[in-house]
Amino acid sequence: MDSEDTGYIEPDPDEPPPLELGRAVGDVLPWGSTTVLFVWGAVFLWFAVRGQTGDTNAYLAWGANTLGRAAGETAWRLLASTFLHAGVAHAGMNALSLLLFGSSVESVFRRWAFWIVYALGGAAASLGSLQWHVWRHGDTAHVSLGGSGAIFALGGALLASSIRLRTRLAVGRARALAAGALFLLLQSLAAGFTHLGTDNAAHASGLLAGFTIGMLMPLSPRLGVRPTPVLVRWVGGASVAALLLALVLAVRAGLRAGY
Repeated sequence: MDSEDTGYIEPDPDEPPPLELGRAVGDVLPWGSTTVLFVWGAVFLWFAVRGQTGDTNAYLAWGANTLGRAAGETAWRLLASTFLHAGVAHAGMNALSLLLFGSSVESVFRRWAFWIVYALGGAAASLGSLQWHVWRHGDTAHVSLGGSGAIFALGGALLASSIRLRTRLAVGRARALAAGALFLLLQSLAAGFTHLGTDNAAHASGLLAGFTIGMLMPLSPRLGVRPTPVLVRWVGGASVAALLLALVLAVRAGLRAGY
């Protein structure tokens, strides 16, 4: 039986073989994801030891996302709020998702991209949350916190990478990458409609921002693309600086308020 009868098309001998993602990027240690996870843990431990977990006033003092503040303060709260979590389940689920999505983004895009997606995506998620509650509910006293918006941004970037790599990865690998990202993202969005207090406005905003960044961000040079441009390093450095500044301002504000 020849190839015409079966529909099988013999590979072009001049066509390069598809990439295997794991072999191409190698063992990339997720230092960015681990660093964020460590900060999350330290902040959560501070609240737990002081018995302030669930205390809205303490969260506000430490940078929870809210309106009614000066523009400069509202701005740093967009990022500071991503380091706060309302309970063990909240922190634990976000930590697991961060390790899954964050480490993958660091492998596919490189570490600078992780910081860009986390910072810009997290800020977009926080801003989207505020604007949605004002538009939908007229709620200018809305308070939100947590890193899930930034995690959705990382998931969106990973989903974008699966689209961009669909012609370069082995078919099964590309589909698995997209399916894995979609499964976790859609599952979390669906859960948001059944769990009171879940901020799907932040999730959707983060997902859209992360997907947009992921479509524009250069992929890892290990995947056969050109080296990371200097501009990406500068933006990545600025993202790290913005996150550090927001964290420092949050700690200072919380301690000054006695929390």
